[in-house]
Amino acid sequence: MKDNRLKEQVLKEIRDALINKNSIDNPALSAAEGNTFINADNEDLSVLFAQNFTRRGGTMYYCYNEADIRNRILDIQHRHGDVVIGCASENLTSFLGHLDIENRCTCDLSMRYPLGAILCEALTAWQGGIVISSNLGLGSTTTALFDATIVLAFTSQVVPDWESANERLKMLYPHFPDSLMLTHPGSYTYRKGQQKLYLILIEDED
Repeated sequence: MKDNRLKEQVLKEIRDALINKNSIDNPALSAAEGNTFINADNEDLSVLFAQNFTRRGGTMYYCYNEADIRNRILDIQHRHGDVVIGCASENLTSFLGHLDIENRCTCDLSMRYPLGAILCEALTAWQGGIVISSNLGLGSTTTALFDATIVLAFTSQVVPDWESANERLKMLYPHFPDSLMLTHPGSYTYRKGQQKLYLILIEDED
């Protein structure tokens, strides 16, 4: 990234606007946000993703290290009554255990958890979308197991659009996944009722 400090400030402003419940329909706020993005970096896809993801109603946290990740997940967990987090990935279960966060690995489609955590394969900047494939385990059924979902992703996973995400998947896997899902806060809310979608965006680029 060209200037992580500038990007962090922009992402913080987006998060604060969401927390303060400022309306995205407010013309003054929209103009200010638009100018901020233009001045920050037209080529920074993670900032563009953050803009579109939060405008659709998602909650996003930008993290540099394990301490940041742990604090943000514990905060989310506390908001949901300190429930055990259900994980659809054994790798994610191990990672959360490493962070001393209570969780349980689940691949049982009959189980349902108030709060779950998943991984993804790509983030589409223009749609503010999250790409999940069957190669991660439960595929398109993953989010149906949880009332609220935490997605852990990296800035290196941000791509411009759906077509770019498909190209990324072709590079990742020798065999293209059997099924794909592109979800975002708007579609998640519509499909499941008034639920929450959180994104932990982890900086992994210089």
